[in-house]
Amino acid sequence: MKRRDFMKAMGALGMTTVAPSLFTDKAFLSSVQASPAIQSANVSITHRTPQVINIFLYGGASELAGNLSNIADLNVHSQSKYAGQTALNPVFTASYDEAAALNNPNADVGQRTPNNFWANAGGIIMEDMLHEGDMTIYRTCNRKKHNTRAHRPSIFSGQKGTLDIDSAPGLGTTLASIIANNPEPYTAEFGVPALEELVMPMVSFEGESTTFAIDPNATSPVPLALKPVGLSANFDNPYQRGNQPVSAATLDALVDSKMKANPGSVQGDSDYDDLTVNYGQRYKKVSESFLNHRKLATIVNRFNNLVNDQDSLGNPSPSLPFLPEQDPDGSNAAFDLDLHTAFVNAVAGTGRFYDHQDPPVAYGSEQNGLDVSRIVRQVVDPATGNLIDALDALGNPIIDTYFIDLATGARITNPDGSPLVTLGDTNNDPRLEGGPGSNRLEYPANNRFAELLRAAVTLCIHNPDTKLAMVGSPGLGGWDDHNSAMMSYEARMQTLMSAVRAAIKHIKYAIDDPAVIADRGAGPANDTSNIIINIFTDFGRNANLNNSQGWDHGNNQNFYTFGGRPLIRLDPALGEYTLSPAELSLPAADLILPVRNYDHSSVNQASRTEPSAVRPAGALGKIVGETSIFGSPGQNRLFTKPLEAGDNVDTGSINELTYGYANPASSYEFEPQAIASTIYSWFGVTNPDVLTQNDHNDFATGSITRMGTDGNGTLIEETVARSAGEPPIDERVAGITLSASKLTVKNIAV
Repeated sequence: MKRRDFMKAMGALGMTTVAPSLFTDKAFLSSVQASPAIQSANVSITHRTPQVINIFLYGGASELAGNLSNIADLNVHSQSKYAGQTALNPVFTASYDEAAALNNPNADVGQRTPNNFWANAGGIIMEDMLHEGDMTIYRTCNRKKHNTRAHRPSIFSGQKGTLDIDSAPGLGTTLASIIANNPEPYTAEFGVPALEELVMPMVSFEGESTTFAIDPNATSPVPLALKPVGLSANFDNPYQRGNQPVSAATLDALVDSKMKANPGSVQGDSDYDDLTVNYGQRYKKVSESFLNHRKLATIVNRFNNLVNDQDSLGNPSPSLPFLPEQDPDGSNAAFDLDLHTAFVNAVAGTGRFYDHQDPPVAYGSEQNGLDVSRIVRQVVDPATGNLIDALDALGNPIIDTYFIDLATGARITNPDGSPLVTLGDTNNDPRLEGGPGSNRLEYPANNRFAELLRAAVTLCIHNPDTKLAMVGSPGLGGWDDHNSAMMSYEARMQTLMSAVRAAIKHIKYAIDDPAVIADRGAGPANDTSNIIINIFTDFGRNANLNNSQGWDHGNNQNFYTFGGRPLIRLDPALGEYTLSPAELSLPAADLILPVRNYDHSSVNQASRTEPSAVRPAGALGKIVGETSIFGSPGQNRLFTKPLEAGDNVDTGSINELTYGYANPASSYEFEPQAIASTIYSWFGVTNPDVLTQNDHNDFATGSITRMGTDGNGTLIEETVARSAGEPPIDERVAGITLSASKLTVKNIAV
């Protein structure tokens, strides 16, 4: 990848050229003396590295939004029922009825979608993302090692990627240390001459984060250039000197006059960073600190402008991409270009002609779907009782415009029989409002989490240097749902998945944005599909409802992951590329389609090239892992677990009861530490297990020294073979066969 220059448009300083390195002092990137585990990590980058956004649901989120596959069994054996006369929704466990939901949004309908998601808890949106190939859900992230259900050890082991929670760094710090200890492969992959050129590679949008906890075993800290930066949803500038621009400008001018040899030079000039002998060179580190501080302030201000949809002067300048027509996450989702064109033609008198029969009969070639017809209004002649043309005050025929359903030839009217839309008045139907290119992406409104996620995605899109961003889930409320869980959990999951779907579309359709091309570069460098979003949590929860209508702590959880595949592009002359024949053999749901110009048949397969993808082929668009339930029937202690050979499933059976049918094979599963291992492997670490060890390791001998006891109970020190660490998630593992149906109800009011 080439270095992308995105630090532009520095209008307040009169600067229009690219800023040089932020960290010119090599002290900003001294070699880190890391722990033995980090020093033992092997790096070989054979694929494109990602930009990762981690969303952590603090409190331990229930798996049920993403897994209702055992809900019938749970309802039978749960002390508090999900469905039935005493339940909030008597038909909760039934299959989702799309027609009933459309007809009456307030009606009780079954919540189990075709792929066993919870419909009103983001399930319909998950079905949509699964169908589009934007998501994979792993239903069996199951904690067996150090089987705790306490918050602190679960949060720390998840965000540190190890069970050694008190003496290990956060996974972000580990990643930064690996990068610092292997500069050659990473500078080549990141497209920078030196790692100190990176701008904000590690970012937290949740304040202090365990993900970036320091390494207590390191003899020197993570280099400054790779340390995390804390940012807010609005990119409130931590580098801005005061709130008064005049005061900041005065201070900048004073710094320039004392520190800079050429105060009149602008950023990008060869002498811009030259320092005076008396002050600048004498106090070199202080001088560079002032100048770097200003550069960072300018960069962050630009992101502030992007998320606030304004330019550097404060003028409106929308930054989110346009979506295809009728995409539900757009500002003008109902607009229909075909109907709009038909209406315009009808108004101009060039539309299709229908006679005055009822139903009207079309002349000309048949079309499918809806069209618009201009029809002379008919009234009854009082003298004869016959229908005649209605005339206006000037004696001209009064023209009504109707939508026509060409399948039946029937007029589409309001309930009173009047035209749904009349000439000169398009306000009665949103499908005619606006125009082509008016459906701009919108994130869920008035929600802090959606704002944070938009900020994280904006940063990754416009700053390819950002490699890991931690978001958390503020604005959604906590996930420790011990009581009254059902309704609040539904709303939180609905908002979460709505925001994530908007984020995926932001990533997917940003490729056509000129501003993104300016920041990332043209051609494959502009491909934003290396941006990955992960969602995970402390632990799972009970699968039954307790007496307080909530869920207590459990072990099994979902791991949701989105993005990270190459886009299909069709025009090499524009720097676009396509997928290899191997990729094209995958189902359509396993490919991300671009906004425009998609046509498999028009592309010569022999000329296709495949960009190196973060994920292997087939990693997305599937459900991985199957569950069964265990615990105490009729009590408040029922859990899900990865399905094991011989387990009875989906029959109302539990534990060792014999009725029902037995599953022939065990399910795929992994420990929460595998999430960290997977992230390390995405960044080229070939032996991530050394980073997720649970014991103190002697990496030279491959052994572990630990305390034990002899046969008499005497405490001794013993050396044993090193235990295996947690391997990365197997993204090639086969998923569950998906339902072929696609739900069309994509937005549910919360």
